[in-house]
Amino acid sequence: MKDLYPWISVCVVIIGFIGQGLFGSFRLGQAVEQVKAALKKQIDDERDKVLEKIEGLERHFADEQKSQDHNYGEVGAAMRQYIADVEKQVRELEIWGRDNFVQKGEFEKATSRLELAIKDMGSDIKDDLRERIEDLRKVFERKH
Repeated sequence: MKDLYPWISVCVVIIGFIGQGLFGSFRLGQAVEQVKAALKKQIDDERDKVLEKIEGLERHFADEQKSQDHNYGEVGAAMRQYIADVEKQVRELEIWGRDNFVQKGEFEKATSRLELAIKDMGSDIKDDLRERIEDLRKVFERKH
C-alpha cells in the first residue's frame, strides 16, 4: 500500500488539475456568455437610441413637410386670389373703356358729320365772301 499512496496523491492531483481545468473552462464559458450578453445589451441599447433618433427625425420631417404643404397651399390660394383680383381689374378697365371711349362705328359717323359740317361751313364762307365782294364792288362802283 505504500506503493499505492504516491499514486493516489498523483491521481488526486491529476483529478484536481482536470477539475480545475474543467471548472476554469466552465467559468471562462460563463465569462464569455456574460461578455456576449453585455455586448448584445449595449448593441441593443445603441440600436434603440439610433431608432429613436430616426423616429424623431421622421416626425420632424413629417411636421416640416406638413408645414411646407400648408404654406405651399397658402401660396397657391394667394396666387389664385391675385389672379382673380387682376382679372376683376381688367374687366373693370374693359367696361370703363367700353363706356368712355368711342367705338369705331360711332367715330366714323362723327368724323363724317364733321366733314359735312366743315364742307357746309366752307361753302357758307365762300357764299359770305362772294356777298362781301359783291357789296364791295357796288360800293366801289358808286364812288367811281
